[in-house]
Amino acid sequence: MNRFLAYFINTFYICYSYFTYFLFAVILMEMGMGGGRAGVLLMVYTATALAASFAIGLLEDRFGARGNTVCGLLLMCAFYLGLLRCRSFPLLIALFFLGGLGNNLVRVTMNALFFKTHDSARQGREIGLYNFLGQFAMGCGVIAGSLLAARMEFRFLLIASAALSLVLICFAAVLRPVAVRVEPLSRYLADIATRRVLLFVVALALFCLHWGAEITCYAPFLRETLGLGTAAAGAFMGLPIIFLAFCSYYFGWRRDRGESSIRLAVTAIALSGAGLILFSAVRSPSLSFFFRLVHESGDAAFTVFAYVGIAHLFPRERLGGTSGSMYVVMVGAQAAGAWLFGWMGSSWGYTLPYLVAGACALATIPLILCAHRYYLFAAPVPPRA
Repeated sequence: MNRFLAYFINTFYICYSYFTYFLFAVILMEMGMGGGRAGVLLMVYTATALAASFAIGLLEDRFGARGNTVCGLLLMCAFYLGLLRCRSFPLLIALFFLGGLGNNLVRVTMNALFFKTHDSARQGREIGLYNFLGQFAMGCGVIAGSLLAARMEFRFLLIASAALSLVLICFAAVLRPVAVRVEPLSRYLADIATRRVLLFVVALALFCLHWGAEITCYAPFLRETLGLGTAAAGAFMGLPIIFLAFCSYYFGWRRDRGESSIRLAVTAIALSGAGLILFSAVRSPSLSFFFRLVHESGDAAFTVFAYVGIAHLFPRERLGGTSGSMYVVMVGAQAAGAWLFGWMGSSWGYTLPYLVAGACALATIPLILCAHRYYLFAAPVPPRA
């Protein structure tokens, strides 16, 4: 039951949470928040992971997924409803902190539950399917949210997202309790403080910086640089994510067929970084869309590499806390990117942030090659410690 619910809750939550995710920058601009303030708020939303993700994973290890998920959904409901009324910048900071905490409670808990319940004999395809469903839902959510936003006020999307959070609580409430195994914190620290994990952490952080550009610059770039309307921008954002979903399953399948982890990682980074640079450099919407597909295929491959790495680098009984710590790294890099690229976009236009973000992603390739011996993960899962 928990395995099915991990897939269902994660997929359903991602779908409706992405009604507004890429539109936050536009919503904040309509509230009178400039690019700098919008960047700070979006950084707060994502930076919550720095303080909370490890603790959330630790709670999942010790008490199971139900309490975390229900609390997270309640906070998300309050966040969406709060955006209907709040216009004060200090209050918005507090509200975006609560929203970020709620989002992390749901996402980190579902990821930990997936890592613990997936079929390790079909690891590549299981990882591919989990990401396929989440990313397909993300694309559908972006398209649906943009189409709705083009026809009605943003407040409708916020109310709908709050209502769907309450609906999902009904499913989260039936998550089964799990057997508790209390692990000392020293074991988590020992898992992380190894050379191969620290190199993996640096690679994740450098690659994930470009995610910050996506939440602060994507919608403004499409609207102001490519001249797309809300509905067209929604299709532009959503369709590549659906393509990414299919790529995730494909690369997961390739992984089970014996694809080299190093080849997978280098291919992923090259496609993602080069695709991002070219996506922003051209001014034809059709060419930009093509290079966006190239970029998304790279992101899909890197996601499979990252999930396989997490599953192999850490023991299963501590995957809640350790996978939470990796989420800290990824979302922390996103938060830094949101601040940096949001400021860069508002100061010099929305092309430069993508050029820099793509270059940062490409810089991960030498790091992966230098540490390649640590990432030669065999297709079968090794014995757990």
